[in-house]
Amino acid sequence: MASGRPSHGIQRRTFLKSSAGIATAATIAGCSGGPAKSGGSDGSKDGGGGTQFVTIGTGGTGGVYYPLGGGMADIMNKNLKNVEATAESTGASVENCRLVANGEMTMALALGNAVLLAVNGEGDFSKALNLKAAFGAYQNSTQVITTKGSGIETIPDMKGKKISVGAPGSGTEVIAKELLSHFNISYKDINAQRLSFSETATAMQDGQVDAGFWSVAYPASSIQNLASQRDIKFVKFPKKDLNKITSKFDYYSKGTIPAGTYKGINKDVQVPGVTNTMVVQNSMSEDLAYKLTKTVFENLDSLAEVHQAANQFEGTARAAPIDLHPGSKKYFDEAGL
Repeated sequence: MASGRPSHGIQRRTFLKSSAGIATAATIAGCSGGPAKSGGSDGSKDGGGGTQFVTIGTGGTGGVYYPLGGGMADIMNKNLKNVEATAESTGASVENCRLVANGEMTMALALGNAVLLAVNGEGDFSKALNLKAAFGAYQNSTQVITTKGSGIETIPDMKGKKISVGAPGSGTEVIAKELLSHFNISYKDINAQRLSFSETATAMQDGQVDAGFWSVAYPASSIQNLASQRDIKFVKFPKKDLNKITSKFDYYSKGTIPAGTYKGINKDVQVPGVTNTMVVQNSMSEDLAYKLTKTVFENLDSLAEVHQAANQFEGTARAAPIDLHPGSKKYFDEAGL
């Protein structure tokens, strides 16, 4: 499952410093930045005067990780003394696991299947990474989108077409490969385009891509924007195929995109879903993991103002595919979650 991705992914990251208020976190413009520096094994750094820097790895600007990460950083800045938190746009799940394990990020969001591969040293990971879960965040819905007239109804129809499989280093690409493989399709059978959510939407709008994979909570702003410009439709997962997928891969579950989520989608759509995980290093102190987790979960109403996916956090708090960090577990035990 190795992606053979280029090594320049980190240079594509942009910082999202959450300082303009939580209600506007989703629209904060980032400025270009280099790799986050860490002064400790948990990805945080004491900058003098007792200030503790916390960096949160997110994903592309057209997804949900980006605004949620900004919202969590804002919550930490408002509620924790001597903490300066920032969220950073990245290549998402696969890259995020590496960044946290390498100490370049304090914590990061990643899809459950990518996290499991990371700790087992499988797939895109040549060695096992020392990661723990701070919490399970929410369920990503695998939204495979095409436009009317593309000739694509189900995934087997993608053969010979231009398909966006997600950004290099993203959990979306991991999922795209798994689902294509399930239908005996490889990159050799399609014209694979490794694009971010926003890039995929733009390419589809311009007719340069026939369909794209999004593994993201609904509604995704990039899909909303695409639907406002083109007549979109979901690539279907027939019931028998969905049953096989959720049986074959234990981290997939059945999900539903409600009718009306996007312009022109007038019926519920059944899709595979994967729970997201906030990952941290094994070596993060119990006190820091407890403090960060507690702060996020005691301010979920505010976070839901940024994106409704935060409403799922309590239900998925322990639903990570890897072990919880002891500090997070301590908080969940106290809170009865």
